[in-house]
Amino acid sequence: MEKLKILISSYLLFFCFNILQSQNVLKYDLGDYIFQAQTQSPKFKLAEQKKKINSFQYLTYKSDLKPQISFYGNVPVYNKEYASVIQPDGTINFLPIMQNNSNIGLSLSQKIMFSGGDISLNTDFRRFDDFQTKYTQYNGNPLYIRLNQPLFGINNLKWQSKIEPLKLEESNREFAQDMEKIAQECVKTYFDALEAQESIIVSNDNLNITSDNYLIEQGRIRLGTTSEDKLLQMELQKLNNEQSLEKAKYDYQIALLNFKSLLGKRDSLDYKFSLPDVIPVFSVNLNDAINSAKNNRSEFIEFKRKKIEADRDLAIAKSAKLQVNLFASFGYNWATEYIGSIYSNAQNQQKLSIGFNIPIIDWGRRSAAISTAKSSETLTEYNNQIDEIYIVQELTTLVKNISLLRGNILLASKTDTVAQKRYKISNQLFQIGKVSVSELQIAQTEKDNARKYYISSIREFWNAFFLLRRLTLYDFVKNTIILHK
Repeated sequence: MEKLKILISSYLLFFCFNILQSQNVLKYDLGDYIFQAQTQSPKFKLAEQKKKINSFQYLTYKSDLKPQISFYGNVPVYNKEYASVIQPDGTINFLPIMQNNSNIGLSLSQKIMFSGGDISLNTDFRRFDDFQTKYTQYNGNPLYIRLNQPLFGINNLKWQSKIEPLKLEESNREFAQDMEKIAQECVKTYFDALEAQESIIVSNDNLNITSDNYLIEQGRIRLGTTSEDKLLQMELQKLNNEQSLEKAKYDYQIALLNFKSLLGKRDSLDYKFSLPDVIPVFSVNLNDAINSAKNNRSEFIEFKRKKIEADRDLAIAKSAKLQVNLFASFGYNWATEYIGSIYSNAQNQQKLSIGFNIPIIDWGRRSAAISTAKSSETLTEYNNQIDEIYIVQELTTLVKNISLLRGNILLASKTDTVAQKRYKISNQLFQIGKVSVSELQIAQTEKDNARKYYISSIREFWNAFFLLRRLTLYDFVKNTIILHK
């Protein structure tokens, strides 16, 4: 009865220990890891913030095209000083003044898209006070329209209307590519941790088996059926396995730290990683991949934007030969000592001015500026062509490699199974004295390498899978464009 109680108590302690241990271990698969990294990680937040900034910049551009209402003024404008006053004979007297000269106004303005100018509807009011003479006067413009229009120059609004939407779309595509880049980084850190975890398991198994075999060899020494050399070989193998286990534990801690860092975690929990057992099946046509890249990637929008910006810079350089600006206003104005008269007796007011700046001799500066802009435009085209060639080359290599990587997984899986079985048989033969220590070591090495190659082949496939998604922004499994919002 006492033995039964002890047995039950031991079982309960063991059960509770396992529960506590499992609470400190989080299980992860690759999909969970990528999802969390793309929604919670510091790199996701950084990419999201960049996207928000670009979105706000576009909203700023759009708001500039809408009517603007402004209330402006200078109230009060008090001035007490000795001011120079020109006398009738041309001399100057410095006389004390104590004045106020305040103004306020209201403006409704609108930029003109087709011409690049701006037009506004305004009203303003000014008050003057001389506190020494107790004199007050008012000046007002009840209503007037003002036009400011550059002539013979470039229309910045039209260029912005071509460039700003491209910047916004480029930002959205960059965000989608950043998400796929995060997925690629997840593949690296996840498999680093997985391989280190697997190395611990393999090293621990090897150490246990080698320890058993070492005990067997010690027994054979006592029976005189083996040599001390074989015993030393087995002891050396046992020591090597102990070193491998310690190194695997160290590598795992480093890999786990990198794993947590990508997610922004600082916990002290342990993690258990599972090997992805489902490999997506899909086919990729090279021309389809290249077309997807050209249609979806931010770089190709960037190419177009840079070309337009180069054209704009050339237009600016060419327009520098003649600068003409038209300013015109029409409305009502009146000055009086009584506020009410401003609005009841206002008179017609008109203003028109044309300002110009025409270089006569600039010593070739305008010509050099135009040549510089043309060269920059050509350089932009060459850079775009070279970047496009690199993208196509990278895609060509990747597409041809995808099917090979999938085949490598099947081959590596078979190799792993065969190597595991061979090592098991070799170990059994060793324990009955039919295989040497060297032959057993070779079988163990082949088993370990086969396992590493199998995991590595899966790693390479997933890295290539997400690289293909990033390079094309296209999901060839679901046949849809990749858009992260």
